[in-house]
Amino acid sequence: MSLTATLSTATQSLFAQELELQVTNNNIANVNTAGYSREVVNLSEADPTQSGTLSIGNGVNVAGIQSVQDELLTGRIQQQTSQQSSADAQVSALNELQTLFPSSGSSVASNLSSFFTSLTALSTDPANAADRQAALSSAQTLVQQFNSVASGLSAASTSLDTTVGTDVTQINQLATQAASLNQEIVQQNASGQSAGTLSDQLNQVELKLAGLTNISVIHSDQGDSISTGSGTPLVLNSQSYSLQTTTGSDGHLQVLDATGNNITSSISGGDLGGTIQVRDTQIPALQNSLDTLANQFATSFNAAQAQGFDQNGNAGAALFTVPTTVSGSAASLALTTTNPTAISVSSISGSAASGSNGNLSNLTAIQNAALPSGGTITTLSSGLVYQIGSLASNASTQSSSIQLSLTSLNDQQGAVSGVSIDEESANLVRFQQAYEAAAKVVSTIQSLFDTTINMIN
Repeated sequence: MSLTATLSTATQSLFAQELELQVTNNNIANVNTAGYSREVVNLSEADPTQSGTLSIGNGVNVAGIQSVQDELLTGRIQQQTSQQSSADAQVSALNELQTLFPSSGSSVASNLSSFFTSLTALSTDPANAADRQAALSSAQTLVQQFNSVASGLSAASTSLDTTVGTDVTQINQLATQAASLNQEIVQQNASGQSAGTLSDQLNQVELKLAGLTNISVIHSDQGDSISTGSGTPLVLNSQSYSLQTTTGSDGHLQVLDATGNNITSSISGGDLGGTIQVRDTQIPALQNSLDTLANQFATSFNAAQAQGFDQNGNAGAALFTVPTTVSGSAASLALTTTNPTAISVSSISGSAASGSNGNLSNLTAIQNAALPSGGTITTLSSGLVYQIGSLASNASTQSSSIQLSLTSLNDQQGAVSGVSIDEESANLVRFQQAYEAAAKVVSTIQSLFDTTINMIN
């Protein structure tokens, strides 16, 4: 092997060790950088030279710089992030809805109880004007409570519509970023440069996307392909596909894919999926329970009214206006009169009705009578509190459970991709020693060259 070949081998070694030192220094500099994956220099043995029966090594080749990543772990973290974001979105929305169904203070349940208590007070003196006014006022308060809760549920749906629109906008922005990064990564790889930094940026963009909706990522030499969990494309190499929104027949924002197909019902995971879950499933279920209670309570009370006579001896008329359908009952519930004499406490017609309380038992019995839906007014009203409480509790439990899993996965990823100061410090010493040894070889070869030249002269 010639001195020139030996010098070339030593020079290659210097370059390789210098690059190792640069990469190690960069790792240490980014030890606290979120989303950074440590980098390593890929080295390979140069093809040897064959000299007769001897095979003489030609040093080292630098194959490139590679980010240390575990794609399987990254995919699982994206999945868990999506699930937790969905649970967190539900917890946030449901906690706000719980204020409409408090377990204490003014609520549908407490106002129903107060209304029946005020009716019971009429048993002693059915003609007492103050007691009759108190009962009617209690009925009005109850009506307003039903109206208020229905309005609150409607407002919550409207607010969640805004979130849907915001999430879709963010998804489109991130998809555009991912497509652009794909293109840059392909170009960097084609030119032989390290694309580690760009790959880290792409991973962060994909993690943010996972926080908005469930995604599926497929890696290839031409870039990552990203789609929603249901298969709707968001990114294909350097091309992004924007989601759209439109107002549906129910007045809520619907999500469409790039070709205009409605994909709202197929969206799951992430903040968008959790928001749609509350808006389209949980709020309608609560609204239906509230409407059912309002409709069946008012219908039953009006029927009891019809069995008696008002203070003036006239046949009992409906006290509440009730729609013919259950839907919208809570929002449209109202009193038919402001006259306290209209409460049909009496079971006697004519002038004697003012002092009779014979129909009062029919009015108050409604509180604990079985309604068409199967429960009583008491159980249905308390069931509303349990229903929202159970939904919020389940979402919170799910979020906490996923957080534990996500923490474990992030710890595993940190062990693979994170920077260890101890390890990098040890590498610095090792690469420094290798660099100094290679430099010594170069110095020695240079000295031999000088000696040879002097001998010739």
